[in-house]
Amino acid sequence: MQVPSRPESFARLPHPMNATTTTSTAAPVFADATRSQWAVVAACTLIMLAEGFDLLIYSNAIPSLLMDVSMDIDKAGAGMIGSMAFAGMLLGGLAAGKAVAALGLARVALTGFVAFSAATAAIALVNDGWQLGALRFVAGLGLGVVLPAALSLARAHVQPRHGALAISIVMSGMPLGGMLAAVVSRYIIPASGWRPLFLAGGLLGLVLIVVVAPAVVRAGRAVMAEPAKGDWRAVFKRSSRPVLLIGVLATLADLLTWYGISTWLTQLMREFDISFYGAMQLMFTLNTGAIAGSLLTASLAIRLGTRPVAIVAGLVAAFCLLAIASRTLPGWGLFAAIALLGMSAISAQNLVNALVADAFPACHRAAAIGVTLGIGRLGAVIAPALGGQILAAGHGPSWVLVAFAISALLGALLLLAFNRTRVRNCLDGLSANQSGA
Repeated sequence: MQVPSRPESFARLPHPMNATTTTSTAAPVFADATRSQWAVVAACTLIMLAEGFDLLIYSNAIPSLLMDVSMDIDKAGAGMIGSMAFAGMLLGGLAAGKAVAALGLARVALTGFVAFSAATAAIALVNDGWQLGALRFVAGLGLGVVLPAALSLARAHVQPRHGALAISIVMSGMPLGGMLAAVVSRYIIPASGWRPLFLAGGLLGLVLIVVVAPAVVRAGRAVMAEPAKGDWRAVFKRSSRPVLLIGVLATLADLLTWYGISTWLTQLMREFDISFYGAMQLMFTLNTGAIAGSLLTASLAIRLGTRPVAIVAGLVAAFCLLAIASRTLPGWGLFAAIALLGMSAISAQNLVNALVADAFPACHRAAAIGVTLGIGRLGAVIAPALGGQILAAGHGPSWVLVAFAISALLGALLLLAFNRTRVRNCLDGLSANQSGA
């Protein structure tokens, strides 16, 4: 039986190796494992840019949507509609493992990309909240299958030591899309309202598909050329369940925090008596921080280990949320806190994805990430509705931020149980399953 090499996130911890082992199941499935293929990572990042734009424009559209009397949507309704995209992502993420096993990473990524882009563009034509919610759900299905497929494709084309960096770069595409959404929203909404914003999101996706499709198809063929072993259902083996459960719960908590902030920041800042343009600047700052933080924490993870950096990121996010909720910060302090919040909140989730990816062999990686992101999407489903209900109940914007701070703290504490023994048991158990196949 081959014993997989220790994942990079635990690289500084002792790990007994079998002297006869020559190949690691944690290594990339791409045949050229001697160097990382950053063009593939760049293509996957562009996919995530479109995903981030489509997800985060809804947050920017909420103030305009609430004022649109033809839609007849209140704050609680806006929160429920916001949750529909994440409900779709939950189901899409759960289906990703089986879809990848049947169709391959490239086909799943591109099909999902087309689906969420088309659904987003169609939102410009809706007549009521039900239609808007239904299309957000359909877009969420596409978004849900794309994310684990894109992460797995990128991870498969880099060396193990670059795993956390590759995943963080790909995930940084989402806040980059959020930044672009904030800039576009600032000009489109005051002039034309919320509908053209969704049309712009759909068109952006369709343009980027043309750009990334050749690289994604080539990368998919390279992965398919490698021998695939194991059933996607093997991720539910007894040896894998503890790692999978911790990954799910930490993902749920971190996504509740991040998507809660992303969905409600614009409206919360408006309720703090900040102008619409000021709120857009703060949203831009949040996503700028998220991009910088994704790259910074990934670099730190290479040196210090993924788990400790992820824990610190969650704690910093909780502190920033409580500081913003206090409403005692000066203007410059608010911008600094939101920038640091962006750096830490998204990084905590990126590094959980990296931990899960490194805890599973390459042939099971898409299924494992699909499960943790799929079930963990419950956090993203809960977040918009939770924020809406807190505001509708009259508790005020500060309590929304406190709720998200609690989830950030829980996400950090859960990672204390994500230790090297559980990761080793998971890798060894799945390696044994492959050997016996």
